[in-house]
Amino acid sequence: MFKNFDKVFKFTFRNQVMVGSYRALTIITAICLFLIPVAIIVLSSVFSSNDEEDTGLESCGAERIYVVNEIAPDADYNVLSAFGVEGYTDITYINADSVDSALGKIEDADDTKSFVLYITKSGNQICTDSILPENSELTAEQVEYYDDFIAETGNMFSILSSGIDIKDLNAVMVQSESAVYSVKGYADGTDLYADKEIVEDQENSKILPVFNMIIIYVSIMVIYMVIIFYGNSIMQTVILEKTSKLMDTMLISVDPKSMIFGKMLAILLAGFIQLLSWIAAIALGIFAGIKIVDITNPGTDHAIITFLKSFSELNLFRPVNVIIGVLALIFGIVMYSSLSAMAGAISSSREEAASNQGIFIMLLVIAFYLVLFKGMNTTDVATWLYILPITSAMVLPAGICTGLISFTTGAIGLALLIVCSLVFIWLAGKFYTMMSLYKGNKINIVKAFKMLAGKQ
Repeated sequence: MFKNFDKVFKFTFRNQVMVGSYRALTIITAICLFLIPVAIIVLSSVFSSNDEEDTGLESCGAERIYVVNEIAPDADYNVLSAFGVEGYTDITYINADSVDSALGKIEDADDTKSFVLYITKSGNQICTDSILPENSELTAEQVEYYDDFIAETGNMFSILSSGIDIKDLNAVMVQSESAVYSVKGYADGTDLYADKEIVEDQENSKILPVFNMIIIYVSIMVIYMVIIFYGNSIMQTVILEKTSKLMDTMLISVDPKSMIFGKMLAILLAGFIQLLSWIAAIALGIFAGIKIVDITNPGTDHAIITFLKSFSELNLFRPVNVIIGVLALIFGIVMYSSLSAMAGAISSSREEAASNQGIFIMLLVIAFYLVLFKGMNTTDVATWLYILPITSAMVLPAGICTGLISFTTGAIGLALLIVCSLVFIWLAGKFYTMMSLYKGNKINIVKAFKMLAGKQ
């Protein structure tokens, strides 16, 4: 029945993978897909560290600040050093009667790390001006940092500038503390924000829906493009002997079913090698990126990196689910590719094949839009889309790997995909056998089925 199947398979597979463009595309794309996640993860960690470093205030560099306050000349600003703001705990505040007097004191003391703070009132607003002495080592940019400190202390600076006695500030300076507990955390005395696991769970719960949605959309687009590309390649290869007038010679040594099975499986294997190598490159890139961050920036709590490390806790990409997902990916592509093989099997020329291929492309497009418009609500995909073979080919690999569906639903969807794939492959072989020596009028898919039924 499958006479010389192995020879057809080996010959077609060798012609597919030995082409320089195939190997170059596979290797270059794999390298890029490996480097991209590494770069994203490492850069995310670097920017996260920079953000943490930038959260503190820059020091103004001053050791003494001469304060000229027209509202409350005797206000004591040394209390600001007690606030514990890094870079502003060792500044000495000295009151002066006027700006000229303050500048004179700075010049007489040859003080190079001081500036004058001039405070006035305009309506209900307190205004501050910083004056930098000529001999100061401080830069204008450093002095401007003091404005950030004023904004940080906020109301306290305004209260001091308004002239309220320091003794009356005790009640104002009393700090209040608050915490949020879970029931278990309250018993242990650990608030939610101090519990690292709870914080990580909260961050992961925000990222997970977005991640699932991205994976599903990427899966749909990749499978759609792969089916279009390899389906057309299979169709053109199937009719190659017919157009080159080699059919009579080929049928002497090769069974028609072996011809179509060998060609289709060889082309798909070459495609799967590419696709799976690219998926492996992405996975290795993510793994390598996390390892690099662990070595160069241990203890980082960037949300994306924490999420990637939590795959096992989130039931993402469990080994059993990944196996089902990969099989669903393979048989989904096989199913649609066998439809393209059917188009080639009933055609006697490339033009005729293109016409017949339109029927199967239309089925693929209908499935594509069913998934997008009927089932896509962020990550809430309708269950029947995971079971119906024409749509499960697109969503089942991502759905089962990300844990959006149960193992049972995934197994049912995979089983139906396998059955449909085998049936379509068998039909493609039957059509190829039936049409091998057919020299009649143009055949479409409807007429082909009628001829097949009549033959039985």
